[in-house]
Amino acid sequence: MAVLRLLSASTLSAPPAQCLPAMAVLRSLSPAPAQFSTRSVLARHGCALPAQCLPAKADSAFTSSILPSTPASAETHQVVHTSSDSLQFEVLELVFSLCKPMVFKAAVLLNIPDIIATHGGGRSLSVEEIASYIAASTKKPPQLEYLFRLLRCLASYHAFTESRDAGGDFKQYKYGLTNLSKLLVQKENDESYAPLLLAIASNEMYTGWEHLHESVIEGCSAFNRAFGMGPWEYMSRYPKTGDMFNKGMATETRAVMASVVKIYNDGFKNINTLVDVGGGTGAALSMIVKQHPHIRGINLDLPHAIAGAPTLPGVENVGGSMFEHIPPADAVFMKWILHDWNDEDCVRILKKCHESTPANGKVIVLDAIVEEEDAAEKASLRRMALMFDMAMMVFTDGGKERTEEEFKKLFVEAGFQRYSITKLPFPFLQVIIEVSKS
Repeated sequence: MAVLRLLSASTLSAPPAQCLPAMAVLRSLSPAPAQFSTRSVLARHGCALPAQCLPAKADSAFTSSILPSTPASAETHQVVHTSSDSLQFEVLELVFSLCKPMVFKAAVLLNIPDIIATHGGGRSLSVEEIASYIAASTKKPPQLEYLFRLLRCLASYHAFTESRDAGGDFKQYKYGLTNLSKLLVQKENDESYAPLLLAIASNEMYTGWEHLHESVIEGCSAFNRAFGMGPWEYMSRYPKTGDMFNKGMATETRAVMASVVKIYNDGFKNINTLVDVGGGTGAALSMIVKQHPHIRGINLDLPHAIAGAPTLPGVENVGGSMFEHIPPADAVFMKWILHDWNDEDCVRILKKCHESTPANGKVIVLDAIVEEEDAAEKASLRRMALMFDMAMMVFTDGGKERTEEEFKKLFVEAGFQRYSITKLPFPFLQVIIEVSKS
């Protein structure tokens, strides 16, 4: 349900995966010393048993069943879990969290999701079978043990199912697709998130993040510090990187726009001409026009951004800058645009939108809104929005994720009178903000 706001200057059974590191350390201590403290041994190895490994009764100590068997005369020490142990494990997970997207990236680069989807026929494939298909495409056979270890790690994140026949060695482990890895299959799959993963986990992106601390000190773009130019200029100079980024964003666009055209369906009905500002390849606009074929769509973006844009029914690609001119239209659509710019530039963009639309025209903004409070039911979305805000510090000069009040100030300064907000369902961060002149 949309909420209308008036604008005026005056109204502004198996052990959990988390247990495995500690279990591995304990299993390696066979035979066990006659006397030892489990916690001290784990601490020396940089591990700790997390809460999930403890018995159901929080106040009871326990003797771990994963300890090596000891003679009856040997002393058995009890493990007492402390909050410090959980914090240590949380920090370890944090330290190694960088590895997760790189492991998934390796699977995509090796084409593993597509191999299982194409050759599995709905069944799992063994490590040897997967290796043979990788060898056929790369002309170089992979190391089986390394491949197994990669697959085993991915299975722990539910990217693949994992099974094996009794008595078989690691070569006979079998891996199948899950709902997660199906989203990484690229062949004949418009819903694939593989391009977005490759774009976000690229060397350029990670290099930018390495300079985040300089953004905090100097109030500048970390990416600019790393490369001497902003990401848009960089992608214009290096089209391969730009193409990868555009393909990644097109994936996200198709997912979110499926909800937008459904939820905001009535909002498009009275529009005859719609300009998508910063529309990239035209993916978002094409979905709107497909649902509402009476609309004439104009996809406005920088020349290098639309150079590779496909020809789409009802969509006209126009090269240009939104800071200079926006073609006249009944409405302007902007998805993930305002968060790229500082307040001053956002007002400039919105004023151009104001100039290009009639008295009854409107601007449709698709952007995230940072919740003011960390409510329990919204905590995960708020945390994601705040992480996007960090990305804006890295890749833009002054761009940021905004609260509703911050958006309101922009609309007022640009001359608009009212706005309404329509929320999208989980897991989408964005909301639809309809901004009008009267």
